[in-house]
Amino acid sequence: MKKLTHVLFATSLLISISACNNSTPRVYEVSTIDNGAKFCEGTTESNDKIYFSNFGGENLNPLNTDGKGYIMKIVDNNPEVLIPANGDLNAPKGMNIEDNFLYIADVGCVMVYNLKDTTPPLKLELPEGNLFVNDIAIEDNNAYISVTNSGKVFKLDISNPANLSKDMIVEYATVSGANGIVIEDKTMYIASYPADGVTTDKNTIYIIKNIDNPKVEKLISRQGQYDGLALSDKKDRLYFTNWIDGEVGYIVLDTKEVVIMDINYTFAGPADMTYDDGKLYIPDLPNSKIVTIDVD
Repeated sequence: MKKLTHVLFATSLLISISACNNSTPRVYEVSTIDNGAKFCEGTTESNDKIYFSNFGGENLNPLNTDGKGYIMKIVDNNPEVLIPANGDLNAPKGMNIEDNFLYIADVGCVMVYNLKDTTPPLKLELPEGNLFVNDIAIEDNNAYISVTNSGKVFKLDISNPANLSKDMIVEYATVSGANGIVIEDKTMYIASYPADGVTTDKNTIYIIKNIDNPKVEKLISRQGQYDGLALSDKKDRLYFTNWIDGEVGYIVLDTKEVVIMDINYTFAGPADMTYDDGKLYIPDLPNSKIVTIDVD
């Protein structure tokens, strides 16, 4: 009986190992939204709605000053115009919403909209030379603003959003090619994108382990042209986009393992991203599409 038990156990183990070895790698299916999108770059989520920014215009220019930018929101999987192209926005990129105020990274400035009324937006200009304002993350009544061309991250106290001024924007940290930002529990992750298009070992993903003590460290050493960042619900994965080969992947935060996802879509330029309810929302900037990927 003991011999038979051992044989059955060994057989079961071999079957299990074989099943694991023959498992098919996951291919992530996608859906796309392109109705009304035109050079969409930034995304954010609030109250179960996804918002995305658009440059508008006929040519892809992230530093244009043509005043054709606009913001849309997705309601029941259908995009609707939230802020029209009325000349206030140029090339709006990353966004964030806090207490019904929408903060938008635009060329050389941050635009602030009160979503409760129709008052004109507030324009907060950044110090001279900081043109490629890229993303905004919010934690503890502070907005953190990345600028790719200068490699600066700025900090803005938004505890009184109705009374903001550009003088309140202060330098916070320096990260080469600072691009997408995400913060969770006082930990900040920063993607690096080479503003001149030349990728070096400085262009990777960084971490500030405690935003009250802005010490910048590399999270990984893998080079790339990293753009969007998003954390999973369990906060165990940091999703990223990379313009090199149109990659979308994630970092297993416990082990720092980098996993490139096999996606049933070819990105021309995966930009800022948002995670919500098991899905990633990723603008494919050159193709003017919002790509939705089920990841859970």
